[in-house]
Amino acid sequence: MLSYKYQGRDGLGVLVKGQLEANSEQAAIKELTRLGYYVTELELDRDVKAKDFGASNLKAALGRGRQVTTRDLAIFARQLGVLYAAGIPILPALTAIRQQQGEQTPLGAAIERLEQRLVSGQSLALAMRDDTAFPPILVNMVAAGEVGGTLDEALARAATYFEREHQIGQKVKSALTYPKFVAIVALGITWFLLATVVPNFASIFSSFDMELPGITKFMLGVSHFIVSWGWLLLIMAVAGFMLFKYWGASEGGRTTLDKLALRLPLFGKLISMNAISRFCRTLAALTRSGVNVVSALKLAEQTMDNAVYTEAVQQATAAISQGSRLAVELENSGLFPPMVLHMVHVGESSGSLDTMLNQVADFYDQDLSNLTERLGKMIEPIVLLVMALVVGLIALAIALPMMQMANIVQF
Repeated sequence: MLSYKYQGRDGLGVLVKGQLEANSEQAAIKELTRLGYYVTELELDRDVKAKDFGASNLKAALGRGRQVTTRDLAIFARQLGVLYAAGIPILPALTAIRQQQGEQTPLGAAIERLEQRLVSGQSLALAMRDDTAFPPILVNMVAAGEVGGTLDEALARAATYFEREHQIGQKVKSALTYPKFVAIVALGITWFLLATVVPNFASIFSSFDMELPGITKFMLGVSHFIVSWGWLLLIMAVAGFMLFKYWGASEGGRTTLDKLALRLPLFGKLISMNAISRFCRTLAALTRSGVNVVSALKLAEQTMDNAVYTEAVQQATAAISQGSRLAVELENSGLFPPMVLHMVHVGESSGSLDTMLNQVADFYDQDLSNLTERLGKMIEPIVLLVMALVVGLIALAIALPMMQMANIVQF
């Protein structure tokens, strides 16, 4: 890892300086861009040749290697907001949260690094900007709260935001976890039957001079291929999966996959609703905290999981910075339903954009919750039916010649 000194400006135009570790200059720029910074200067810190991996540095390295989740961020913002509102200074409040979380946890390690920067004289927002554990949306909400003297309110809004993010994410994951588990079990059972059970019957069938049913011939052929070339099939499957992931991580591959995902029956609607809900919730939280619309849109863009919606928000941001209106640009994208457009238009006209966006996000969160429950209930019997069909076909392929053999022995 190389150490780079950087200088740039954040979404609010505030000058930021710091040091970052990355494998290359391109990786450093990419990470700083992800944090919401516009980089003006970046140079290699040649004074830093190597790291001293003592006990304290090793602990910090381990802390950086693990991820701070949205649940961790919600807990952090909620506890810090409550302690600060009670009159406890930031540094003692952070110490109390770290001791409760434990220094070995990702959140505890991040807070420890935060305390070290605060001791050196940085503000909370500036200290958080230099740590990848804290996302740009939280950093900007804290910065706006510090400037406006409403840090406790900003932290409360941030906690609510991350709590909703965690809840929705868990609901979507839980709706898809069981079908994935059943599908993996079904593949495992099918592979076991074809690789171990069916070959035993193949030797029995060959000892009888009889014409085997077509389905039995097919299953015996598949079984023979798996026994003979199963290792090659596994290697090809792993290689194909890795190539697919590599292609999917590229800009072109991600865009293509995200476009296809939006066209999937039911799942496309789920992805679209999740993107709209996250966009509205993020934009509402930022604008209510005092972040201007253009900067809020740039940050909201980074939270989008779908490249199609990300591109639409990018285009809207560019147009709005030139004087256009949000409702007009969202309508031009063709990705937002009329209800969202109407609510945004009313919010812009009445000066209550954050309120309207919150109402849209709440509506879509509820709709998304209902849809994930329905999907889970629909997918479960379908996966079980497919599993039963595959196992049934294998059983039928074995049973038919066994019945013929019984007739031969009888007569």
